This record gives sequence, structure tokens and C-alpha cells, in this order.
Amino acid sequence: MNFSRLNELWKSAIYDLFNLTFEDDVINTLCYQTIDSIRRISIYKKYAEKAKNAEELNLPFYYTSNPFTLSQRSSLNIGSKVWYIYLATYFGKSNKSKWKLFYKAAFRKDETLIRVEEILASREQYYSHLSNIDLFENADYSNHRKFTKKSLVGEKGVINSMDYFLDNLDDYSHAKPIDFNIIYNNALKIPNFGRLAAFDFTSSLCKCNLNVKDPISMYHHNSSGPLRALKDFLILADCKDLSKSAQIKLGDDLLYWFFQHSDIEIVAQVLEDAICNWQKSPRHYQRYFG
Repeated sequence: MNFSRLNELWKSAIYDLFNLTFEDDVINTLCYQTIDSIRRISIYKKYAEKAKNAEELNLPFYYTSNPFTLSQRSSLNIGSKVWYIYLATYFGKSNKSKWKLFYKAAFRKDETLIRVEEILASREQYYSHLSNIDLFENADYSNHRKFTKKSLVGEKGVINSMDYFLDNLDDYSHAKPIDFNIIYNNALKIPNFGRLAAFDFTSSLCKCNLNVKDPISMYHHNSSGPLRALKDFLILADCKDLSKSAQIKLGDDLLYWFFQHSDIEIVAQVLEDAICNWQKSPRHYQRYFG
């Protein structure tokens, strides 16, 4: 979707919701952030194409070691695919060490893949492997998990989270499409997962075609970034009611409007991502990564 079309959509949405218009620099910034958000969704199609090509050529799994490509390799079972999305969400992509933590948890030193069925057959052997390779050496969590302790053991350790996830793997692995909200609420129960991790995990399952339906909510009710953006919308519209309930209602109304008037794929996630980044610099576009 190009800038011109998005400009029309945002102007119409603001007018229909508030009976006024925002200044051009505000609308333009919203458009650019929406374009970035759409691109972050569409890249998963390229991951899928790369995975399909790798299967056709019978390429090693390490060739497709990006977690979102790996999780779409058709020769892997659904449990393994979901496990790699969990690992990718838990560790994230560090600005410094990139996907190194994911690679160390998903592959052996000889670049062979560690499948979830192997781990389920002998968890202690897998956990011993993580300890022996010194999992956290020269590797960092993503910025979103920067305050998480780098530890294998303990209540906040990665093994405690892994144990819970493996015990409940069937809650996240489905042969038929299941509602986004069901998986999201199950993901909130994973140790060391907050709202952001639960949403990112569930969204990744959706974008990687792992039988999770598109979200029908922005999940903004308890999310500071989108709520700040929605409050800024209310301020720009000179609304008297700036309460949290007014912010939530606006978010629901905005999503419904785009559902009715656009064909943006996974529009709930696109909007949440776009307005969250927009509120960081409402009048001057800045590109954000992640």
C-alpha cells in the first residue's frame, strides 16, 4: 500500500472519528510509520518463500537459521516450529550479538538442528548442553529484555520458562486455526513473558502460518505505548475526556474503522505498531527497528 492511499485512509479515519483533520505533518508521520509496519508484516512472506525453496532443494536447516524462516520449513513438525518461535521471542535479536542466543539454543556447534522431540526425550541432557556451551557468553538479549537476568537456573532463569513451555507445548501447537486471543492468553502464563512477549510470540505464530488466526484487537488496554498514542490523538482532537476508558474506546473505534475501510493484512498489529512508533515523534518521521 503506497503513501498516497494511506494518506487518504488516515485523513478519512480522523475525520470520521473526530469530525476534524490533523495537520499534514502529523498525518504524514502516521503514514510513514504505517508503511514501516506493513513492511514488517510482509517480510514474513519472503521468509516463507525462502523456507519453501530450502525444502525443495533439501538444504540444511542452518541455511535457514533465521527463526522465522526455520519455523516455516515444512519438514519440521508443528511442535518444533512453535518451539523455535518461543526461543526467538524469549531471546530476541540483540543490537550487538544479533540472533546469537537463539542460534546457540537451537543449533549444536556442528550446525545441526536441535529438535523439540529430542529435548522432550531428555530435557536434562539439553539443559546440560546449554550449561556446557555457556549459553550467555558473548551474547545478549534483545533490548526489550535488557533487564532480564542472564541465568539458566532459578525462578527467573530460562530453564524455568522452558520447562513450563515444554510442559504445555500442546497449548501453542495446533493442527487447525485457533483464535489469536486463546494463544495470547496462554502465552501470558509463560514465565518471564510479559504482555509484549506474549503478543510478539502469538503474532509470530500468526505471521508464520502456524494456525493462529489474525488478531481482532490491538491489545492496547494495558499497553503504555499505544495508550500514549491514543491519548495524543485525543489531545490533537481537542477532546475533553482524556481518560484511559476514552483511549481504549478510541483504539477499538480506530481498529473497527480500518477493518471496514482497508484491506491491510493483520491490521490490528499494523495499527498498534504504527501508532506506538508514531507517538515517539508525532510530527517528524523517524524509522524504528524491531
